[in-house]
Amino acid sequence: MILFFGTRVRRRVLGSGTFHCPYCFQPRTYEQAETRSWIHVFWIPLIPLGGAQEEVQCTVCGGRWAPAVLQAEPLA
Repeated sequence: MILFFGTRVRRRVLGSGTFHCPYCFQPRTYEQAETRSWIHVFWIPLIPLGGAQEEVQCTVCGGRWAPAVLQAEPLA
């Protein structure tokens, strides 16, 4: 019998909107998401590893930042 097990990161989108992307230097759309690592058996998540972490991802360039970037003022 073959047993498939390991870890996998699962991502859950919490919200979206627009922000000033630090990489693009332009107003862009973003997704705010929560990521968490899980132990899985046969690709079924069973046990979470550690706590969930939030991130903000630019939908244009794909850059990822801490949620504090949403409160940052754009550079003039």
